[in-house]
Amino acid sequence: MRILDISPLITEASPVYPGDAPLSLSFVRSSQVCVGTLTMSAHLGAHVDAPQHLNRVGDVSEIALTELIGPCQVIERIGKKVITAEDLPSRLSARRVLIKTGFNRPCCWTNEFSYLSADAVAFLIEQGVKVIGIDTPSIDPAEDEKLPSHVLAIDAGILILENLKLSAVQAGEYELIALPLKIKGLEASPVRAVLIDQRSGESGSCI
Repeated sequence: MRILDISPLITEASPVYPGDAPLSLSFVRSSQVCVGTLTMSAHLGAHVDAPQHLNRVGDVSEIALTELIGPCQVIERIGKKVITAEDLPSRLSARRVLIKTGFNRPCCWTNEFSYLSADAVAFLIEQGVKVIGIDTPSIDPAEDEKLPSHVLAIDAGILILENLKLSAVQAGEYELIALPLKIKGLEASPVRAVLIDQRSGESGSCI
């Protein structure tokens, strides 16, 4: 069994969507202890969107954890700017689907990343998917303020995981664990997302 950490490292230099808050750390220190305070966008790093992100009812404290723990299928679609329904397998092996696009995180924000078309999300809904994940900042293009893929997914009760780190993950089946913080009133939450690979004959971790 292997544990694959699919959460990117968050630093004060991590790029954020223009206007969002980057990570900022401050500390109060004494001779015995150090107490830190952090501020950052809830959408920085690997995170899950709750319905409240689109002004629907439901914040991250109300997310059913069972949705974010369980069998998962990783699909690789590297080199596709727009991932459509035709790019997805006709049959899926799990209700949780993560899409690896090969996105490499730059030092500064960029709008150039792969995303899901509305028909791809509609197809995943038809297949009974409950969690959609991607290794880019968003399942929608950065410049589309209507967020059509978000709307379809959230209105269908699907959870969205974004900014995952899938570069070291091969396509296939895994167990997903991606738990949000239990913060009342927050529309999204950072997650420490991991995949458990039961297929490997070697024990160990990649965290």
